[in-house]
Amino acid sequence: MVKLNVVNVGKIEGRAYLHPSDISSVGVEEFDFVKISTEWEDWGAVQILSSDEVAKGTIAVDDSVLNSANISDGDSVEVESAKIAAGIKSIKLGIEPLAGQEVEEAILWIATEFEELSTVLRNRPVFNGLQIAWEDCPIGSITVRFMGSEPPIQEGEIGIVDPTGREVEINIIPFTEMSFNAVLVLDVSGSMQKKDMKVQNISGALEGLKKGLEETEELGSFLGRFEEGKKVSRVDAASFAIMLFMSLKIAKGWGEQVQLITFSGDVEKFSLGDSQVISCVGETKKAGIESIIGHVVQKTAESSGLTFLSGALDEAYKSIENFEVNPTINKRNPTMIIVLTDGNPNKGNGLGVNPIPIVRNKIEEIPEAVLYAIGLGEADRLMLRRVGEIGRGGSLMADDLEMLVDFYDSLAQNFQMVVKMKKQAE
Repeated sequence: MVKLNVVNVGKIEGRAYLHPSDISSVGVEEFDFVKISTEWEDWGAVQILSSDEVAKGTIAVDDSVLNSANISDGDSVEVESAKIAAGIKSIKLGIEPLAGQEVEEAILWIATEFEELSTVLRNRPVFNGLQIAWEDCPIGSITVRFMGSEPPIQEGEIGIVDPTGREVEINIIPFTEMSFNAVLVLDVSGSMQKKDMKVQNISGALEGLKKGLEETEELGSFLGRFEEGKKVSRVDAASFAIMLFMSLKIAKGWGEQVQLITFSGDVEKFSLGDSQVISCVGETKKAGIESIIGHVVQKTAESSGLTFLSGALDEAYKSIENFEVNPTINKRNPTMIIVLTDGNPNKGNGLGVNPIPIVRNKIEEIPEAVLYAIGLGEADRLMLRRVGEIGRGGSLMADDLEMLVDFYDSLAQNFQMVVKMKKQAE
């Protein structure tokens, strides 16, 4: 550990320069990462380069690195070799607009302009508590916060990431809550009738649904199937998750909108009157959720036929056009598509049986949408994971109701997308 004085040298690609003799004193090599810390326990980390032009006893540091570490020009810092966490597979970055713009607008912008964000991340190690002030962001000042990683970075460690997302998955989430629309896609094909989804640890969600919904005889009969320890069909489990999602959306009351698509050998869009969009606020919300739940219960009872997954996903992306514009940002909110299926497609009907090309093409056309693929029972797990990966959302392979309910609860409340450089797009 060596004490050096800080010199703020402006924008130098997120790095720092040391005199060769100081590099030797610290015991590191050029392009290694070092930890810089003050007596007040403020600290940061930075990659170092060698320069004879830097005075001995000083460290010349990029301005944004100093800002994120709360270190100023002229401060005395202790410099030591950084402890690097190994095997970082993914990181989460929280986005917080600071200049009055809406978080929905910031997320939409990053979805199409990730190259801009990658310039902020380039050469930057990440660590717990890291906040990067992106002051010259083209849409206004934004704070980028490190929200966690997989596996977790321990205190005092740093993680090295590739900002292009080629090696480390980069997940973008709003730091503050935001509104987003949803398209729920439910598989009601014959294979979804298999009873292999165990009911366990969902009593809280079950009671919440009973209290929050007007219990009809039909709904009461449906919810009565979910007895602790028993097994229900895949389509029953999926329907329960959709009810939970709708109740959580309506409880938030943020003006979000939802559409429902069911599919087997054919694809059917749910409509209420002349509209396919259910508003989660206002006078229509009660009628909307009761109608959609009644429809789901009916489709559950009728479950049969082939699996036209490619057609259902094609319609899901097309249906985004039905959502109304958010007047605050003058654009549609970001959209989350969630498909629940056992993932064994067997009908193409002109689009092809394989859903991968559909998702690959649509994500280029509609970058503000993310797709989550949830596999139930004996799903084609490899295919669904790939669907979620290309769709820039994710996937879950649910073997019981507890896993499914927990995941759906999270999806109803949090928007997240995986971003990559355009030239790396699928």
